[in-house]
Amino acid sequence: MLLFAAKFRARVAESKLELDISDEGVNRGIYICPSKDTTDPKVAQESASADVERRIEAKYLNEAWHASFKNGSDAGLAAEASKASQLQTREGSEVPCEGFVVEAFRSSGEVAQTVPIRLRLFVVQRPKYPDVKGDSQNGLVGLACTQFLNFIPPKHFGDYSQLLERAEKSNGCVVTATMPEEEDWSEHSLHNEEHDVVVKVAHKRGTTHSFYGMTSQLYRMHGFRSRVKAMWPFRNHIDIQTIWLSPMEPISYKELQVRVKSLQHHLTLSYILPKTPFTRLVANRQLGAGEHAYAYCALIFTHHFLTLKPNEQDTTAPYKASLFPEIDSSSVQSSRIKMRLRQNMLTEDRLAEAVLRYPELVRKLHESFEKTHAPWTPKINNRLDPAEEDIAKLILRTVPNEINQRVLLCFLTFNKMIMKTNFFKEDRNVLAFRLDPKSLSNEEYPETPYGIFFVVGSVFRGFHIRFRDVSRGGIRLIRSSNEQAYANNVATLLEENYALAYTQQKKNKDIPEGGSKGTILLAPDHQDKGHVAFDQYIDGLLDLILPDTMVKDYYGSRELLYFGPDEGTADKMDRAAQRARQRGYPLWKASTTGKSIAMGGIPHDTYGMTTRSVHQYVLGFYRKLSLTESNINKFQTGGPDGDLGSNEILISCDRTCSIVDGSGVLHDPEGLNRNELARLAKSRQMTCHFNQKLLSKNGFFVDVREVDRRLPDGQVVQSGLQFRNGFHLDKRASADLFVPCGGRPESVNASNVMSLFSEKGEPNFKIIVEGANLFFTQSARSTLEQAGVHLVKDASANKGGVTSSSLEVLTALALEDVEFKELMTAPAGTPPESMPSFYRAYVAEVQSRIEENARLEFECMWSEWKKQSGMKMSDITDMVSHKINLLNDNIQRSSLWDDIRFRELVYSRYVPASLLDHIGMEKLQQKVPESYLRSIFGAYLAAQYVYTCGPSASEFEFFDFVTKFRGSDKPASKL
Repeated sequence: MLLFAAKFRARVAESKLELDISDEGVNRGIYICPSKDTTDPKVAQESASADVERRIEAKYLNEAWHASFKNGSDAGLAAEASKASQLQTREGSEVPCEGFVVEAFRSSGEVAQTVPIRLRLFVVQRPKYPDVKGDSQNGLVGLACTQFLNFIPPKHFGDYSQLLERAEKSNGCVVTATMPEEEDWSEHSLHNEEHDVVVKVAHKRGTTHSFYGMTSQLYRMHGFRSRVKAMWPFRNHIDIQTIWLSPMEPISYKELQVRVKSLQHHLTLSYILPKTPFTRLVANRQLGAGEHAYAYCALIFTHHFLTLKPNEQDTTAPYKASLFPEIDSSSVQSSRIKMRLRQNMLTEDRLAEAVLRYPELVRKLHESFEKTHAPWTPKINNRLDPAEEDIAKLILRTVPNEINQRVLLCFLTFNKMIMKTNFFKEDRNVLAFRLDPKSLSNEEYPETPYGIFFVVGSVFRGFHIRFRDVSRGGIRLIRSSNEQAYANNVATLLEENYALAYTQQKKNKDIPEGGSKGTILLAPDHQDKGHVAFDQYIDGLLDLILPDTMVKDYYGSRELLYFGPDEGTADKMDRAAQRARQRGYPLWKASTTGKSIAMGGIPHDTYGMTTRSVHQYVLGFYRKLSLTESNINKFQTGGPDGDLGSNEILISCDRTCSIVDGSGVLHDPEGLNRNELARLAKSRQMTCHFNQKLLSKNGFFVDVREVDRRLPDGQVVQSGLQFRNGFHLDKRASADLFVPCGGRPESVNASNVMSLFSEKGEPNFKIIVEGANLFFTQSARSTLEQAGVHLVKDASANKGGVTSSSLEVLTALALEDVEFKELMTAPAGTPPESMPSFYRAYVAEVQSRIEENARLEFECMWSEWKKQSGMKMSDITDMVSHKINLLNDNIQRSSLWDDIRFRELVYSRYVPASLLDHIGMEKLQQKVPESYLRSIFGAYLAAQYVYTCGPSASEFEFFDFVTKFRGSDKPASKL
């Protein structure tokens, strides 16, 4: 009817026949346009059918790469994409909705003799699902939409069932191709439907973007046309594209096989990176899919590792300088400021110019990368391709711009830093690289990490940094509220990841695991894809720690990674452990901590694990300064809805005067009603739910959403949000004690620390115990301590959570699967008092260990502070951490490890009695990996020695300590 109407309109108006016809609605769309069969990339990209596919992506599929629209190419599509996002995602959820059916058909004949054009019809509609009950609900008929069931003959249902099963197990893209029989193939069988190549592409809905149109671009690039292209959504959130293809020109069967295999390879890579600054180079045949993916990963690497220094052993070192000349730096902090300035000046868009201008050089760089890291090539000594020097000279000779030169030279550094990659696996869903950290600059990074993982996906980028072979730390999901916030997050991503892991390394001093941290930065247009990014990030890391013949391993040793919860991932630990189990990771139970009780986790918030440590330092100051807790005025950031904030309220009996949380500022100079605070803490509600009738006449609550709010003292708050963000610097927040239980890193820094002093120069707080990570910068801490503030930094104060997580890992390593399920798990919702008796006893021992370690460290630090006149407690924290970590490393390498009886003595002191009594010493040593046992041995001895003898003790005192330890049945701290 639409075509007839177009013809009638042209005849009446005596005008040219317009074949671009569309009829759109919220839940359906119909499009008719000319179908041009061409391999010319420019013509194909600008064709009417390509435009329609881009529109369908933006309006219905929420897959479009919105950045290009924002830059002005089609502002209307950007608005459509925003609407599509609302259609495709349930409100308040990352789970995609039912999606859309998209079916496209190419006409078998031309419009008319006078119009020699074939048409393409696109039909978009909501899926309709049959009412299926019983066992059939989980089968293909129960999962498929009616449109699919009416289109696909039942004889093919088995193929689709297998494809769905594979796609459900994968977090990536599954591609299959059904070829015609070779004996039936003829070079002239171009229009025989029976000889179509049928390509099926399946993936979880919402795990990529811009992929619907990209599949068409790729098959045209390989010389195919499609007769039919259909995308069907299934009830289990899987989308399947099925494309019936035939060559545009006569080709042999052998050539057909080559093209189809290449198309499958391009599809899997393009699923991971469907749109980048270099996509047009693929469309123009200047880069292949592998070269395109390599160039994008190398670009991101270059942006984050701008200041890499060349390796002195590297013969190409003269060509691998950092992007800026070396600048003398008086401190790590000033060097990092310079690094940020470099990154802000050299955006990824600017760095991308090097690739866009010199794709032929990128092909050579990719060739060197493939030669070094492809599994079908021999290993190269020191990962140094002999052709590297020639490539470096060619870059210097042919690239006149210095920045472009250094970008491309940094690609060579990328090639050499890679120790293993999943780049050449067919079933990967992200691109992951295990990097050699030795090339990191000591100016910006004072201690070289043990390992760095770099992961790139369609909706995120991320890192994982650890400082010891056996390490533990959380994975942080980073969202950006706007484009500027994203730019800031990109610029500081590696630096923040390093700082968090380094702090974790200091914090983890008295547990077997060293410090690690992971970060996942969501792309600006994919802030709702946290689950997708997290799942793919975990898969990428598993690709590199599980044995695989398609991963060339220059590292050469088994790697064990342990993950924990952090911002944005507290609810994702179960799914990570389940994925590790599904992938065959033998230590899956121990792979994550912070799991639900149904999976054997010990919830930090339920048992107040982190707060138990923080509060011991507060009590330590009360003891040393002869203070009574009930007389103390306290200020805290982080409210009763959070882990630290709620437990800080419940564990203390002070007079809390101010609380800042996500909802606003709650303040009462007379002290906030403690019973009301306890009610909020137990129900995990924000301070906006505080009964304001219980405030004194000078008390107030300011909501972040309020404007022009008048306070009891007459001040008018213009913006509740700004008031909340800066209240920790407000004079009204002054108190005897400040306990940060939440807040952004570097909330107090060199530029604003003087706001924490009165006009007379007196500090607003007498005692500060950092519950939140990195709330203060080191320079701010120094300023406060010089003014007489008693301060304990995060690396000491909030280690309770990591101690709990470490001991949670120990049970997962030591117990058999059946034992673990019986002793450490319970159905979701089981109250603490109804948990298995073993679990309750073990948790009680964990709590005691946390409090004991905190007391021991505080006493050690206080004693050293009294001895070392003028030394700051924050510096003593670093001193203690450094001494323990260094001694730990030396103990593990020493002959002490060879004494089996001594080892077992250490284990008996470290392992909670409930666990050791249950499994016995022999089974403990059989089940727990030796690397972990060695870490227990070194960490426990080192920590107990330093806590007992102090961080300034000599090697002779350690010998004396070990001698007493061997012959005593007392705890090490009592020696």
